[in-house]
Amino acid sequence: MKAINTFSPLARAEATKTVSQTRQAKTSNTAAESQLPASIASQRCILGAIIEDDDLVMPAVVASGLSSPDFLLSGHRRVFDAMLKVWEEKKHIDLILVTERLGNRQEDAVLAASLIQGAVVHPDHVLDHVEIVRNKARLRRVLHIAEWMTSAAADTDNVDALIEDAIQKLERISRPEVRA
Repeated sequence: MKAINTFSPLARAEATKTVSQTRQAKTSNTAAESQLPASIASQRCILGAIIEDDDLVMPAVVASGLSSPDFLLSGHRRVFDAMLKVWEEKKHIDLILVTERLGNRQEDAVLAASLIQGAVVHPDHVLDHVEIVRNKARLRRVLHIAEWMTSAAADTDNVDALIEDAIQKLERISRPEVRA
């Protein structure tokens, strides 16, 4: 893949031109992914809000406990990880630095730009979107545990051990206030 100069007007124009195509490709999940609980719009709002006002938004997002596995799409996980690294380096988060951190390829610029195009969110609303994303991620984890239980139930005669393991797995993903 060819590295691009993200400062170039031509590169920005090409990136803008292909944003909608890339967004369609990035959001057309596999059949299995499309059935999983997720709010792609909330994920985009969070990432777009970070790019728009990182000083205000990023500390709140980090404090909320949001992590990259909470994002369903791999592109969103990559961008969030890149944003975290830039923020941990005490730099401002913008499209150019995120694109650079992702690898500075044209598709990286398109991915980063696609997150803010059309994403409008007030910084005060970001934590509402974080809650949505985290809850959808927890639902996916519950489904994963359910799949494990189905498989494990077919292979065991020790029902009590299976139930105990399932309870432990569910407790690990429950919110702290539920565990108390």
